[in-house]
Amino acid sequence: MYFSLLVVILIIISLIGGFVIVLATFLVLFEKCLFGRIAIIPGVEFITLSTILVVLAYGPAIGVLFSICITMILPAIINNMIGEKWVANKDFSILGIGFGNVIDILCVVIIHFLRGFDIFWIMVVMMLVKHTTGNIIGKLNETNFIVDYLGLVISVSFNLGMVFFFHSFWLSLL
Repeated sequence: MYFSLLVVILIIISLIGGFVIVLATFLVLFEKCLFGRIAIIPGVEFITLSTILVVLAYGPAIGVLFSICITMILPAIINNMIGEKWVANKDFSILGIGFGNVIDILCVVIIHFLRGFDIFWIMVVMMLVKHTTGNIIGKLNETNFIVDYLGLVISVSFNLGMVFFFHSFWLSLL
C-alpha cells in the first residue's frame, strides 16, 4: 500500500514538473525515509543536491515549495506511516522537521544568486553554509559541543565527490 502511494505521488510530481523534480524527490525520500534510518555515512547531502537541481531547473519559487512540501512534509508523512521500523540511527527523528529546514529555504535563495556558477562551486558554498550554521547552532544548543571533524571531512569529501564525478550527468539534467 505504501509503495503504491509513493508511486502515485511520484507520477503526480512528474506530470507537474518533469524528470528533474522526480529525481530530486526520489533522492530526498531516499535520504529522509531510508538512509536516515541507518546513517552509514555521516552528512550525506542528497537534499542539498536535490535543492540545487530544482532551483537551477525551475527557479527559486519552486525551490521554496520543494523545500517545504518535499523535504519537510512528504517525508514526515511517509516516516509516520512506516513508524519506528528499521531504525538503527540513534539521531533519527520520524518528524524530521527542524532548524535544518529553515537553512534549506535560505539555501534556495543563495543558490538562486549563485545560478551563474558551476554546480560544483554551488555545492562548495552550500557545504560551507550548512556545516557552519550546523556548528554554530550546535555551539548555542549544547554547552559541551565538540565539532566532529572526521564526520565533516567525510561529508564534504563524499558530497563534493558525488557532484564532481557525476558532473556531466547533473549538468545534462539542467
